[in-house]
This record gives sequence, C-alpha cells and structure tokens, in this order.
Amino acid sequence: MWADSPQLNLFDELARGSLARSMARPLVLMACSATKLNRPAPAMDLYRGVMYETFRAHVRADAQPQVIILSARHGFIQPDAEIAPYDLRMTADRAQIMLSGLPTAMAGAVWPYQVGPVFLAGGMHYRRVMRAAVERWAHRIGAGSAPTIMETSGGIGMQRSQLGQYLDGLTSQLPRSEGRSL
Repeated sequence: MWADSPQLNLFDELARGSLARSMARPLVLMACSATKLNRPAPAMDLYRGVMYETFRAHVRADAQPQVIILSARHGFIQPDAEIAPYDLRMTADRAQIMLSGLPTAMAGAVWPYQVGPVFLAGGMHYRRVMRAAVERWAHRIGAGSAPTIMETSGGIGMQRSQLGQYLDGLTSQLPRSEGRSL
C-alpha cells in the first residue's frame, strides 16, 4: 500500500534528552495541484485538486498535522501563503532544478523544530524533492537521522485513499509545534 521508503528511527531520545517522538506533531507535505481557483488566494484554498478535497474531508480540528505545500512554481510554501494561479507542473527536469537549489526551494516554508512522523502526498517527482527536503530539515535541526516517512503510491485514487486513512488515524489533541524557516 505505501511506497517503499525507509522507516528510520528518529534518534535515541533518551541520549539526546528530547521529547518523545510521539510528542512531535506530524508533518504532511502536499504536492500542489493543477486545479486552482482563478484568483489569488492562500495556497490551501487556491489548490482545488482531489488530494486537497481529500485533505479537507478527512482532517479533524482536534488532530491537525502541520502542512507544508510543495509548489512546482514556488517551492515549499506555507498553506496560508497568498499566491496567484499559475500553470507549471513538476516534471523530472523541474524536480532536478529544485534539488539543485534545495535550500532556496525550502526557504518559503516554516519547518518545525521537532522531528515527527512525515507523510508525503504527491506524485513521484514531488516525493523525490520532498524526501530530499525532509533529510535536509532533519539534518539542520540536529535530529541525527531522518524521521519516519510514509508516502503515497499508486494512482490518484489509491493516493487519495492513503491520505484519507493517514489523516483518519491521527490522534486527537496533537501537541502544538513551533517552526522556523530554513
């Protein structure tokens, strides 16, 4: 069901003296969508694709993960970043350009201070850039190793189902987390 991705321990929490991993707020990285509003809006509202419909249908107020969006045009952005509609898809070439300038691509998002489980929602080119960003993020905050990563796979129907199941499985009253731009 899930794509083959490394399931790594975050770090030896006792040795680092940090909060338990279960206390870190989950992070969902979502790919942008081709379907958009026809006017500028916050990114989470601008994108109208089926993955965003699924997110809205399954996310609960008492169990909201942190969300960062990977825009093929803007790189990683916050859900509340106001952007205008555009027409650019994540191709293999576009993904390579983002990977070559990963710090710049990551600069538009506020990444959490604590490493928690990460869910990657998007096509293969998006997930390639997302995995690289997660590794960089974990390294920058001194996590020692990459967080547990789950990701979508298969066709869009399967990806929608996987995202919905993931969101349905989040526990209520997730801890609040603060972040920083990298």
